[in-house]
Amino acid sequence: MAKTKSKKSIKNKTRKKFKITQGLIKRKDSSIDPKCVSLKPFQAKFEKQFSKSLIKSNQSFKKKIATQLLQQFAPTRLNPKNDFYNYINYTWLKNLEVSDKQKYIVQFDDFRLVQDHVYQELDQHIMDYIKSNKNRLSTELKNFRTSVVNMNTKGDSGKLALKHVDYVNEMCNSNDENKLWQLLGHINNDEMIASSAPFVWSIAPNEKQSANYCSYIYPHSFAILDINVYFDKSPYANNYKSEFRKHCKKLFDTLLGKGKHNFNPNDVLDVETELINTYDCKGVMETKGNYNKVTKNEAMEKYGFNWEELTKALGYKTTPSFFVTSSLEYLKCATTLMKEKWNSEKWKTYWVWIFLRQIARVTRDWEEITYKFHGEFQRGQEKINYSDSVSASLYMSVPFNTFLTNQYLKNHKNPKALLYVKTLCEDLKIVFMRIIKRNKWLSPKTKKYALLKLKNIEFVIGHMAKLREDPLLGYTTNLYDNMKKIHTWRHKKFIELDGKPTIDIPLMDWSSYPVKMAGNQAYVVNASYTPAKNSIFINLGYIQKPFIDMDERGIEYNLANIGFTIGHELSHALDDWGSKYDDKGNLYDWWTPKDKKIFKKMQNEVTSQYTEFAKRDKIIYDAAIGIGENVADISAMAIVDEYLRDFQEKNNTLPAIRSLSYEALYTYYAFQMKQQLATNALAAQLKTNPHALDKYRTNIPLSRSQIFRALFNIKKGDKMWWNNTNTIW
Repeated sequence: MAKTKSKKSIKNKTRKKFKITQGLIKRKDSSIDPKCVSLKPFQAKFEKQFSKSLIKSNQSFKKKIATQLLQQFAPTRLNPKNDFYNYINYTWLKNLEVSDKQKYIVQFDDFRLVQDHVYQELDQHIMDYIKSNKNRLSTELKNFRTSVVNMNTKGDSGKLALKHVDYVNEMCNSNDENKLWQLLGHINNDEMIASSAPFVWSIAPNEKQSANYCSYIYPHSFAILDINVYFDKSPYANNYKSEFRKHCKKLFDTLLGKGKHNFNPNDVLDVETELINTYDCKGVMETKGNYNKVTKNEAMEKYGFNWEELTKALGYKTTPSFFVTSSLEYLKCATTLMKEKWNSEKWKTYWVWIFLRQIARVTRDWEEITYKFHGEFQRGQEKINYSDSVSASLYMSVPFNTFLTNQYLKNHKNPKALLYVKTLCEDLKIVFMRIIKRNKWLSPKTKKYALLKLKNIEFVIGHMAKLREDPLLGYTTNLYDNMKKIHTWRHKKFIELDGKPTIDIPLMDWSSYPVKMAGNQAYVVNASYTPAKNSIFINLGYIQKPFIDMDERGIEYNLANIGFTIGHELSHALDDWGSKYDDKGNLYDWWTPKDKKIFKKMQNEVTSQYTEFAKRDKIIYDAAIGIGENVADISAMAIVDEYLRDFQEKNNTLPAIRSLSYEALYTYYAFQMKQQLATNALAAQLKTNPHALDKYRTNIPLSRSQIFRALFNIKKGDKMWWNNTNTIW
C-alpha cells in the first residue's frame, strides 16, 4: 500500500507541474523565439512547387496515395530477406538519370553529389569576392581562377616540355652520381611532380613522436593502379600494359612532336616493372609496423642512399640527422637499381615522362591524353570533367585554403548542428566503450589499453581551429607557373617544419586522377580517423543534408547517416591499422600476440563473407584489400544498434514503436548507401577501392545484426542469412 500511495503522490505532482507549464506556454506563446523551434516551415514552398498536382487533391488522389503507401519497395521478385539493399533502393536505381554533364562522376552517390555542390558554392564565393572587392587578394583570386579555367596553351606547355627534356639530358649526360641526387631533388621540389619519382620525399608527423614533423622517404607511386598487372602475363594484364604503352606514346608524340624524339614508351613500363620488383629483393630486415628510422650515416653505409646530397638538392642548409621510410627493402634495392641505371637511355625516358605527364594535366589541349588512360580506361570514367567550378575549387584549395575555409564557415557554419554532432560523437564513444568492456575475447591487458585509447580520442568537428595565412605570390593567368609558385613556397615551409610541432596543412593527392583533396579542409564532404593524432575529424562539408537532418527527420535518420559514420571511424581506432598506434598517436604495439591471432581469424571470416556475397552475384572480389573498412562497417552497425536501444529505453518507447524505429533505421541506412557506378568502373572499383560495393556495405553488416535478423525474420536459406552474428567487438 505504501508503494501505491507513493506512486499516486508522484503522479499528482506531475499533473500540477504540467498545469503550470501549460499556463506559461499559453502566456508566452506569441513571443516564442523561432530559433528555438526545430521544425522549419516548408508547406508554402512545397505548395508553390507542386501547385498543379495539389490542387487536384480529391478522392482519386487520396486513393493514389493509399496505393503508394501499400505497394512494396520493389517488385515481388525482390525480397528484403534476400537482398535488402536492392529491395530498398530499387526505385532510385531504376529511375536514376545521370545527365550528360555529370558523366565524369564514376561513383554516383550522395557523397559525390554533395561534394560537387560544395565545389559550386566555393566557386561562387570566389566570384562574389572578386566582384565585391578591389584589392590585392581579389586580383590574385581572379588571376588564379582564370588560369585554372583556361589552363595552359599548348604553345607555352610545349616550350616547357622541351625545357624539361633539356634538363634531363644535362643531368643524364654525365657519370657524376651527384647529378642523380640533384635530379631526384629537383623532382621532389614540386609536389605535383614528386609522386611519380622513384623516391618521394615528404614532411609528415613522426609516427613515434607524433607531435613533431620529420622527413619521410616514400616508395614510388605507380601509374598502373592494379599492381598485379606488372607481374601477370594473362590476356587481361597484357591488354592493360598495351593500353599504358599507347598512353605513353601519345604523351611523347603530342608534347614533343611525332618523329621529333627518340623516347620509347616500353622503357617507362620497364622501369616501373623494375622498381616494383625491388620489393621482393632479399637480405634486408624490415622493421615491424613499416616504421624504419634511418640515420644519415646508415643511409649511405647500409643502403647506398645519399641522404646528404639529396637534402642539399632539396634546399636544406643542414642535413637532418635521420629520415623514416616504410620499406628498408625498397630503400636498399631500388637505390641499387637507380644508381646502376639512372643515366641509361631507358631511365632517361622515364625521367622525362615524370615531367610530361603533369604538364599534360594542366594544358587544355592535352588533358584528354591523361583522361583517356587514367580516367576512361583505369577508372571507367565516361566523360572528361569540364566543370569550371569543380576545377577552380580543387586547384585553388591549396593556395587559398584559409580564404575558402573562412568563406565556407561564414556561409554554412551551424552551431546547433556542430553541437549535435559533438554530443552524438561522445555518446557513441560511450556505447563503443561499453561494448569493449563486455568483450569476451580480448585479454585484460589489451582491453584496458583499448579503453584508454577510446577515452582519449579527440573529436574535431567542422574545421581546424588554426589556419595558416594564404601567401599572395603574384599569380598570373598561367596555371603551371602558378602551381610552381605555390609549390615552391610550400616546399620551403616544409623544410622549415622538419623537427617542429605539427600544424594543419592543406594537402592534395596529385597521384590520383582526378586530383583530390587529401587534407582536413572544412569544405570536404568526408569524415576520417587519423591514427597519428588519435583523432576523428568530421568536416563541415559533411554536416549537412542528406547526412544529417536537424529539422524534419528523427534520431533513426541521423544514426543511419552521420551516426553510422562516427561509429565506423571509432572502429578504425582499434582495427589492424589504428591498433598500431597508442592513445597519443605514436606507434606502439599494445596487443598481445594471442589477441592478434584471434582478431586475424575474425578478419579472415569477414573476408570470406564479403567474397561469398560477391560470388553469388558472379563477381570476383578480393575482399582482403578492404578488411579494415569492412570490419569498421560491421562494428558501426553494432554501435548504432545499441545506441538506438538506449534511446528507446530512455524514452520508455512502446515495443511496437521500437520495432518501427529499427525498421526505419535499417531502411534509412540502406538508402544512404545507394550507389550507381559507371558501366565500365566496376573492375577498377573491385581492385583498387578499399571500400566494398555499397550493396555489400549494406547487406553484410545487417546480416550480422541480431535485431535486423529478428525483425525481418531472416532464416537459414535466405540470402541475407550468414552463419555468424559476430560483430567483432
